[in-house]
Amino acid sequence: MSDDLGERERAALAALQVAERSRRRDWFARLEQIAELERLGVVAATGHRSLGGLVAELLRVTRAEATRLVAETHDLTARTSLLGQPLPPRYPATAAGAAAGDITPAQVGIIRRTMRRLERVDTLTPDVIAAAEAYLAAHAARLGPGGLDRAAAELLARLDPDGTAPDDLEDHRDELRLTHRRDGTLLLRGAIHDPTDAALLQSGFDAGSAPAGPHDDRPLERRQAAALKEFVADALSPSGLLAEPDQPTRDSGDGDTGDTDTEDTDDADAEHDAEPEAESDLDALIPEPRRPESSESAGTAGSTGSPSGPKRRRPVSAARALLTLTIDHQWLRDAIGHGTLDDDTPVHIRTLRRLACDAEILPAILGTRSEPLDVGRLQRSVTDALRRALNIRDRGCAFPDCTRGPRRCHAHHIDHWEDGGPTEIHNLVLLCLYHHQLIHHGHWTVAITDGLPWFTPPWYIDTDHHPIPGGPPRVPL
Repeated sequence: MSDDLGERERAALAALQVAERSRRRDWFARLEQIAELERLGVVAATGHRSLGGLVAELLRVTRAEATRLVAETHDLTARTSLLGQPLPPRYPATAAGAAAGDITPAQVGIIRRTMRRLERVDTLTPDVIAAAEAYLAAHAARLGPGGLDRAAAELLARLDPDGTAPDDLEDHRDELRLTHRRDGTLLLRGAIHDPTDAALLQSGFDAGSAPAGPHDDRPLERRQAAALKEFVADALSPSGLLAEPDQPTRDSGDGDTGDTDTEDTDDADAEHDAEPEAESDLDALIPEPRRPESSESAGTAGSTGSPSGPKRRRPVSAARALLTLTIDHQWLRDAIGHGTLDDDTPVHIRTLRRLACDAEILPAILGTRSEPLDVGRLQRSVTDALRRALNIRDRGCAFPDCTRGPRRCHAHHIDHWEDGGPTEIHNLVLLCLYHHQLIHHGHWTVAITDGLPWFTPPWYIDTDHHPIPGGPPRVPL
């Protein structure tokens, strides 16, 4: 804790920050020196074919690194027009931040890569391009590379919503090969190309391979292998997906051994034959998921012959066990853009309606300020509804620059529950274990402002204590 730091410790922290800012300024000064070599025509005078070749030889770096330095020089230093007139840097806000030591070389790479993509979008005006560059530079001064990467992804999604459409035939390239070795070992090799299917599999393995407790010291590889074996064993069980036809199925509600596919078809026909009820405009855009709301409404799977009698379907965990498909309300109405899964995987608008009815996908719609308008109707438990709303708002750990997903997070009471703080969304924020402990034991503070989490750093990070926005970046453009 910062109150426990002595004078020497404080001086060491400050010295490291000063040295780092100096190193960043030196890096930018090198770019200006490269620009000066170009202005003076040194390349021709030395007989080199290109500025990159001269820089590689002069600095004794690889040709790839020299090429990158020259490209950064062209983007971040002052230029000259064909008529000899001075021009500002291509990315002036980033150049100013780098010159001041506020932006790292790694962040410059993220900004340049993002701007290159935006500059290829024909519908964007020069004013929007300039505002986007200033937006990224401002975030780079507050966040690390991970947080800036998320801000860049949000910016691309907002300004180029149709640029991330996945191929409808991605799953046609899926493959899985099982090879038996002589010693009985089974070797698995495969690839899932559809991003939605990949996210769904990742979701299942994340849930199935979680440590069994504080003493579970198995490495992740062993836990994932155990999860795969459990998945197959469950599917082959009497009530599993691959149950024999003469055994009860998981979806049989009356003890009969009917075919699951036939029952699903009957349910679908009944939906079409039923008289439609009054529904909101959101309900009309995305149909209600078909999964029952709780284990009580799911009925029983037929008797397995066990003394305990019929088994009930396991309850749905809306908080962590499902994927959430999030879509901007206006995009949904205009049939443009894309939705995103829990891990920010893009899902094109064409597939959204199909996924919205899937038993494993929960649709969610966001309004103009990214607040949840419709969080789904799988369960009516207040706890699960709050958790779903937090998952949508924070999209994982809300701490700046953290990329851990919702399944690795706790719901933290900003005003502690034991001190009378309510269990309501304006008093909750998602935090991973590490940042949850940091909030409780460090000197970072968090508050909800205009419905979004903001984090205030301690003095040794920012002497002025400027609040930093948390959660996914909200693009104002």
